[in-house]
Amino acid sequence: MVLFSLYRLRGRCSAITLVLLLLSGNLFGQTQEQEDLQRKSASVAIPEVFDFSELFNQEKMTREAFEQRKIQREARLRDRFSRLEALEGAVDPQTYVVGPGDEFLFNLWGPGEIQIPLTVSPEGVLLVPSVGEIHVAGKPLSEVKIQVLERATSIYNHTEVGLTLEAMRLFRVHVTGEVQYPGTYLAQADHRVSEMIVEAGGVTDRAWRNHVALRRASGDTFFVDLDAFVSRGDLANDFFVNGGDVIHVLSVENADHLVHVQGDLESAGAYAIIDGEDLLAFLRRIRALKRNTDLSSITVRRTEETLHQQSMQPFASGNPEKNTSFLLRHGDQILLPSPYVYVRGAVRNPGAYPFALNLTARDYAGMAGGDYRSGSIRGVKVFHAATGKTVKGPDTIVQMGDMVSVPQSWGERFRDYLTVVSTITSLILAAKAVGVFGN
Repeated sequence: MVLFSLYRLRGRCSAITLVLLLLSGNLFGQTQEQEDLQRKSASVAIPEVFDFSELFNQEKMTREAFEQRKIQREARLRDRFSRLEALEGAVDPQTYVVGPGDEFLFNLWGPGEIQIPLTVSPEGVLLVPSVGEIHVAGKPLSEVKIQVLERATSIYNHTEVGLTLEAMRLFRVHVTGEVQYPGTYLAQADHRVSEMIVEAGGVTDRAWRNHVALRRASGDTFFVDLDAFVSRGDLANDFFVNGGDVIHVLSVENADHLVHVQGDLESAGAYAIIDGEDLLAFLRRIRALKRNTDLSSITVRRTEETLHQQSMQPFASGNPEKNTSFLLRHGDQILLPSPYVYVRGAVRNPGAYPFALNLTARDYAGMAGGDYRSGSIRGVKVFHAATGKTVKGPDTIVQMGDMVSVPQSWGERFRDYLTVVSTITSLILAAKAVGVFGN
């Protein structure tokens, strides 16, 4: 009867569509409670667009409101910068570049002691009393002092003259590329590139940390190695920022020499390597080594020119070259031992579970809520991350980073099949009842 009905159903998709519409309506005498339940289910399945006006307590964020929020944010930053903050060290007059907003004290000693505050104008000019305008923007502080004192000495006879930097200006620095929040940020001349990247939320997982570009307004470009600062505290190339600088964090895909780290999810990803960098130095640089890391289980897969893939364990006990440095090459795949075992398939709680020595696939399937008495446990498979091979059997010993896959049993698949057949049969009988197929 079912097969005959299916045969007559062929070519009548529109009729089935009509039946589904009828079933969703109240032609079968739905109660008001059923209709309310349907409406509630629909609202859950298709959520409404989130209304951001609830956040701002207004119907729409106007341009004026946006500008007002921006002004308030910058006011808070200015208030923070106006308070006395710890400096990394004394300002170096040879490297500090003067710009609009810098505040000076013009000091006169003689018959009387006078201190006159001066501020560099937006045009980059310092207006010195009785001396006139002196263009100082873009010049080192040491040069500005010499220029001001030379001109002031000829005016103020029999008086000692001095110029002191009283407060550093605020300026804007643009942070773009692979950072969490690209944008424009307020800074001062004692801020370094690494600090501005932190202001932008830090770098993303795709960042080329060893090749951060610093583009000056003058057109010069320098490169900063963030890893050198983080791992070794090297400040040599962590430059101080200046007004109008653009800090651009390049994507790691732009690097000429890349390796891929797999296994340990915390360190997984693509990384740029330095020419002549060995495996151990690289792992230290990316901070992938932990106290319990088993070096002997680290595997490197390398594709040769003949397209043959070779697997090596540089630190294995049986390797005669384990005490020598293992130089990395472009395209190497580094498999790190993961502290977890991953369980998937026909279990109640799939996911990652802590690795324990000498446990089997049956043990991990039981941790994840699998029925060790069912027939499906006999078909369990273990993918060994270190070798790339798959072994079948519940008594297989599981290693770090392995994946345990539990298949569905025959009974579970048969129940799913019956559910589908029962649903189709119910639709056909309902269509027959309303006369869709005729007599």
